[in-house]
Amino acid sequence: MTMHVNGCERRLGTAHSDHDLVVLLSAAGLADPERVLDDPGVIEWQGACAHVYQAG
Repeated sequence: MTMHVNGCERRLGTAHSDHDLVVLLSAAGLADPERVLDDPGVIEWQGACAHVYQAG
């Protein structure tokens, strides 16, 4: 997962589940990460549909 803030990019880690993603977002300082998992303004899913973590 890569975070983009004010034109800067920071690699946070790899998520293998929604729980992993919530942990990474929380560690990055997001107060309520569960709330934004389906918000395209916050999360951009790439390579597969949202919430799909296995190549398929």
